Order: sequence, then structure tokens, then C-alpha cells
Amino acid sequence: MTGQEIMFIILALIAICCASLVIVLKRISHRVLSMAFCSFAIAGLYFLLRAEFLGIIQIMVYVGGLTVLFVFAVMMTDHRTTTFVPERSKVFKFVSFIGVGSLLSIMLIGILGMDLPAGTEPFIGTAEAIGLELYGNYVIAFLGVGILLLAALIGAIVIARKEADEQ
Repeated sequence: MTGQEIMFIILALIAICCASLVIVLKRISHRVLSMAFCSFAIAGLYFLLRAEFLGIIQIMVYVGGLTVLFVFAVMMTDHRTTTFVPERSKVFKFVSFIGVGSLLSIMLIGILGMDLPAGTEPFIGTAEAIGLELYGNYVIAFLGVGILLLAALIGAIVIARKEADEQ
């Protein structure tokens, strides 16, 4: 097993564990911190794939976005009394743990059993090539995502104003 495969397994396990902690943890601040560590692990996976530009963008956009999410989550919710899900039975937790564990083991066996070529050639996707592709072939999709995000922001403001007016 090479060092790159070991780093992949470590980063993948960190990402999976942190994503699971986002679901399991009770406090919003702990959830956001876990989500930030998950984003860092995914950025590390991008670096392993020799896609440094995407790794840096992952860190800047998602970790920065999580900071904003954390600020809004603390400001807009009564996070001291919020409960997210009802308490599950022990049988349900055990069956879920067995199912997730078996799925992860099957995926790990599949990943380790893959026969990938040892590509030593450098990644050719530069920031310029990504920009030309994004603003050339995918400009409609890029604008659509921007409009969708704007609509989500306006919806969040409307919901927050209604809750503020009711109190």
C-alpha cells in the first residue's frame, strides 16, 4: 500500500466520521465545526487528486460559508431548547450501525481492490482552463445556480422576518 492510498483512507475516514458527527451531535456549534472538518478532509482529497485549485476553492468557499452558516444559526435559532429528532430505540441504533458499517466495509474493499493505473503525469486542469470551461460551455448552468442561490437567500430573509414579526 502506497503513502497516497494511506492518506486517502485517513482523509476518507475523517470525512465520513465528521459527516456522521453532523447528524449525531446535539449542539449547533459542534455540528458546524464537524462540518468544517469534513470540508477540510474533502479538500485534502482534492489535493491527493492533484487538483490544487479545487482544494483551495473547497477551503475558501465551504469553510467560509460554514462560518456564515454558524453566525446565522446562532442568531436565528433558539438553539438552547431545540431538539432535532426524537430519541431512537437501541435496536434501531444497532441495526443502523451494522448497516452503515457493512456498507463502509464493502466500499473499502471495493476501493482497495481497484486496479488503477499509476498515473505520474501532472494534473492539467489550471485555473484558466476551469474558468474557460465554466464561462464557456456551462455559463447557463452557472447563472442558474446563481439565481437559485439568490432565491434561497431571499426566502431565508422572508422566513426570518416573519418569525421576528411574530415575536
